Amino acid sequence: MSSEIPDIPELKRAVESGQRIDPGDVSALAQTESELSGGGPIRGGTAATAQCLAMKQMNFDAKLEALSRKPQSHITQDDARELHAAEGRAFNKPPGPGSVSAQVQSIADRNEALGVPAVPGEAPVYITKDDAREAQHAESTIYGGQNPRGGIAAQMQSAADKIEHAYQD
Repeated sequence: MSSEIPDIPELKRAVESGQRIDPGDVSALAQTESELSGGGPIRGGTAATAQCLAMKQMNFDAKLEALSRKPQSHITQDDARELHAAEGRAFNKPPGPGSVSAQVQSIADRNEALGVPAVPGEAPVYITKDDAREAQHAESTIYGGQNPRGGIAAQMQSAADKIEHAYQD
């Protein structure tokens, strides 16, 4: 790394444009800053700002990782809000329309429109063929006439079929 370090506004602009800061970047900045100052890293300086931004990016990554382990049908509006806030902090600006949090918001909106995830106690114990048919209609409306393979409506149809077969046997 050269003996020049970016100033804080320059660092923030880089993050706003999507640049990631990893622990190695922070370490290199802190070392260069220490060499230039003749002491340790400068309180509130570039290395400290880089450390703060790196931590915000790692927090965003952790929230995204946790959310990726959740079934899509269980993604809620709260999940979308939390990820939106974390992404805004991680990249020092509000997320735009093509952002990860915008995609998660779209999933949460779809789930809300379909009434999933189901709130315990609000639904009947068994899924009927009529329930599955309604879900298929709602899902096809959202997906432009198509029902995604393995989607909520398909799972409901499968459950209704199993229940019907259990009653017949």
